Amino acid sequence: MITVQMVLDRLIEPVGQLEKTVDTLKSGRLDAEVRKVAIVFMTTYAAIKQAVESGVDLIITHEPTYYNHLDEGEWLSGNLVYEKKRALIEESGIAIFRLHDYVHSYKPDGILVGMLKQLEWESYASPEEMRLLTLPTGEAHTVRTIAAHLKSKLGIESMLVAGDLDLPVKRMGLMPGASGGRSHINFLGSRDIDLLIVGETNEWETNEYVRDAADMGLKKALIVTGHQKSEEAGMLTVVEMLREAFPEVNIAFIECSLAVQRI
Repeated sequence: MITVQMVLDRLIEPVGQLEKTVDTLKSGRLDAEVRKVAIVFMTTYAAIKQAVESGVDLIITHEPTYYNHLDEGEWLSGNLVYEKKRALIEESGIAIFRLHDYVHSYKPDGILVGMLKQLEWESYASPEEMRLLTLPTGEAHTVRTIAAHLKSKLGIESMLVAGDLDLPVKRMGLMPGASGGRSHINFLGSRDIDLLIVGETNEWETNEYVRDAADMGLKKALIVTGHQKSEEAGMLTVVEMLREAFPEVNIAFIECSLAVQRI
């Protein structure tokens, strides 16, 4: 019998137990049997319902269930949305484990590896620093063509861009998720890159740095894909890992719809 604990042990194994982490079991029992696992980027209400209705025993989610990094619920007590979501989880008995710190701590970063595969950019990545990408000599790319590629491979209808859309791109950085303005700006300032692709920014930080750089005549540009689409395909790394480790368990990937739409 495969249990929740056995699945979690496999996910933790490449790193070892972290002393401080948000990656904990949010619901369910460690000794519960697992016959079907759902991998998601976000435990949305719709994703949980779909998982429950399809007989999933364990959900592995990259991001929080309760709208804050630590999944704290006390401050939401009595809130209709929180209570309804919590009731669905508790009544179903489904187990939910957050996999954020561990997958980012894999060597190399599991989310980054999954995103490079999805974008078909594995061969562009520097072996020493996989966030640093060099485009093939002889291929002409601009910020505009890179944006079109991202839209096609990630299923994005629109994204934010700072800088010149027609700027030629030879080297670029890929920083999925929301690593923060200082991290973005330090990467842009310390690497010889034309374009930085990120998931999420504070618009008054990275965006404004790139605008100033462009206004100074420096060849810098930024693409902001949105947090979810910058990391979601990265969770396919987890799908592959668990299918290999537990061939007798049904491992499903549930893609979430975007929380907001641009109109």
